[in-house]
Amino acid sequence: MLPAVTAAAFLVGAGTAWLARTYQYEMRAAAARQLTGSHFVGVGKTNIEYVLRGEGAPHILISHQAMGGYDQALSVGTLYENSTIIAPSRAGYLRTPLEAGRTPEAMADTFAALLDYLNVPSVIMAGYSAGAMAAIAFALRHPERCRALVLGNAITQTPPAYVMEILAPLALANRWDFSNWLISSAVERTLPLIERDAEILGILRTLQQNNPASLRFEGFKLDIEQMRAFQPKLEAVRVPTLIIHGSMDMLVTAEQARQAAERIPNAQLLMVTRGGHDASVRYPHLVKPALARLIHETSL
Repeated sequence: MLPAVTAAAFLVGAGTAWLARTYQYEMRAAAARQLTGSHFVGVGKTNIEYVLRGEGAPHILISHQAMGGYDQALSVGTLYENSTIIAPSRAGYLRTPLEAGRTPEAMADTFAALLDYLNVPSVIMAGYSAGAMAAIAFALRHPERCRALVLGNAITQTPPAYVMEILAPLALANRWDFSNWLISSAVERTLPLIERDAEILGILRTLQQNNPASLRFEGFKLDIEQMRAFQPKLEAVRVPTLIIHGSMDMLVTAEQARQAAERIPNAQLLMVTRGGHDASVRYPHLVKPALARLIHETSL
């Protein structure tokens, strides 16, 4: 009996040591990758982190989703073909300070200041999930610099009560790097089982690789705070708008997307049948043609 107990203890100890070493190695590598792959500049009265990929018009500025950053914005940017992608980290994410955008309006103004810094006169503004709050604010506050607005599975008003009162607190409770690493590692290993397309798989992998979570958590908390009070005047949006949504999105309901399409003058709605909260990036065969048409129409 004793040898069996000793062997079991040895295996547990060895497994724990391997897990700890793997975690420490991957966290150091992720932190180094996230903090060295971008530019960090002063704009206006604050600072912002960004990456610029491509050259020449049209320019697409991507306001990333919750628990994201410039890295995830870049991945989404692959859907916009023959375009220059401006991929900033929003307030509280990675190196961008909270002061860059404590409100959607403030974040929109920081985006405008970044365009000044880059000497880019206007962009197609694309906002995904929580990032849509700043994107909508940009279209409202800086319409002369917003050639068009893309809203992907976008928060266009406060989400349903079950999201804000149940799901959001549960997500906020997962604030530790180790638990987030365990979850994201498990998800990454199962993604090839549910998605075979290499392009889509690459995007989904980037979207869930948000380690270390501690570099993004302050931004996530700010997103939740902003969602509680977000009720924009969508009727005042005066730029061409494309809304891409999933009919089975459980975080931002399809009905909210339909309401936004009705309220924004002349908005186009692409509703992906049976699509979830990732529908705006999960179905490039549907999304890319719609984006290409928008880019063409706004370039005439």
